[in-house]
Amino acid sequence: MVAAAQGLDAFGHELNPRIVAAIRSWSDDPDLRNLHQVLQSRATRRGFLDTYAEAIVAAHVRGAGCSVQIEQPTPSGRTCDLVVARDGAELHIHVKRIAGRRAAGKRLRISSRLRILERIARPWTVKIRWHEGAGDEQMQQLVMEAASFIETAQLGDELVVHDERGGEIGGVRIIGPSEGPCVSLAIGLPEGFIDDTPRIRRLVHRAHKQFMPRAVNLVLICTEDRDGAAEVESAFLGAHQERWDAHPPRGARVAVGRGDDGFWQGRQFLDSQLGGWFRLAPQREDFEGSLFVREGCSVDDEAVALARSLFEPS
Repeated sequence: MVAAAQGLDAFGHELNPRIVAAIRSWSDDPDLRNLHQVLQSRATRRGFLDTYAEAIVAAHVRGAGCSVQIEQPTPSGRTCDLVVARDGAELHIHVKRIAGRRAAGKRLRISSRLRILERIARPWTVKIRWHEGAGDEQMQQLVMEAASFIETAQLGDELVVHDERGGEIGGVRIIGPSEGPCVSLAIGLPEGFIDDTPRIRRLVHRAHKQFMPRAVNLVLICTEDRDGAAEVESAFLGAHQERWDAHPPRGARVAVGRGDDGFWQGRQFLDSQLGGWFRLAPQREDFEGSLFVREGCSVDDEAVALARSLFEPS
């Protein structure tokens, strides 16, 4: 009886061939051999992608001239996924993956009909969803009702749009401030809006239990889409909310701050100073990520500089 394929032999066809070739070369690498072996032993797609997320980070930092150690034991009896060093600076990296996010959402693209909403002069990030079978009249109705709603909506408000028979066409939700003066659109699932921030926060708590004492620890969370970056940021810093105890910036009607639900709120978990997000897109070769630094960060400047050079957008 022939054994079922595992690891790269089973799932490698889904991945970028250049990254697959690099990982296969680790079989004789003294630093990365063990990660290669673990990846090759994975029999399920979920387990494989969990380890592949670590491999992506390892390949990225190795390409940036860093040394890499795998699965370093900690005094708590757990292990640190990756220990990365360069020019005397060192990071203990803990990689976690959000599985099963928005598979259906990947099939959606923002319709040209909806782009008019991005001309609305309100500095909000607006998540929008619609059913793929919606016709021209239904989409026009969604645009008109959404535009009226966005003109007066506040952070956290949500609108569901129905047709004349009561069927749901789609909806919009104000999820946070945008970087520019006008609306920025993000896509939600046709069936409804999903916020993975609570799941991400639980992963951060799990990673915290793996921290190396008296070292610079960095938690990296990966998702399969770019929406995950904002959710990871909220997990660390807290959700966006209106602040009535603060003055709005010049030209704005509302002051926006962070809630008290973030991992870094107050003086809790002070040994956690660095967090990050990256995208696990199996066919991509380039690394796409973001770094978040705790306010008042007390981490060694060289370690922060190393983290920024590796994980902040260039």
